[in-house]
Amino acid sequence: MSMEERELTVEDLLDPDTLLLYVADFFLGKSLNLNPLLDLRDFCMPLVQYDKWWDKVAETLEKFETLQRELYHLNVNYVFCFEEPRYPESTCKRLRRRFEAHVKGAQKLKARVEELIKEGEDLDVVRRNYEHLMARLAWVRNNLSRAIEEAQKLLAKDEARETEGDSAEGVVAQG
Repeated sequence: MSMEERELTVEDLLDPDTLLLYVADFFLGKSLNLNPLLDLRDFCMPLVQYDKWWDKVAETLEKFETLQRELYHLNVNYVFCFEEPRYPESTCKRLRRRFEAHVKGAQKLKARVEELIKEGEDLDVVRRNYEHLMARLAWVRNNLSRAIEEAQKLLAKDEARETEGDSAEGVVAQG
């Protein structure tokens, strides 16, 4: 039975030999029914969406690791600005600006992670490591929330120290 005599299914087209014969018939000028190819496209679309989602997750996890290292480094250095005053004021201001910028970046990354979690829940097809990726995204979201909270506490502590220093300077100037 030739391909013209029977209706091809998606499973038939997933076989490379059958697909090659089907395409060869097309190039030989035989008229073909394109519905099996359209069915194959529809069958593969969720798989392609999953792969795109997986790529976005991998990219986001890489950004998270980089951001986490930077935040840790900045946090360690920024603490020395007001707990052990050993850095000059200009260095502390520069560290504060970088720290604030990284906190904003962490907030954006957290929003991106939440989007990816929602996208992952809406996928039609799940493959191996899906549960692991979803758990990893939830872990990243929780770590980002904790890091943002700690950073905001540190920034608030620094602001309180600055306002306390400003009020002390005002008292000295009046006296």
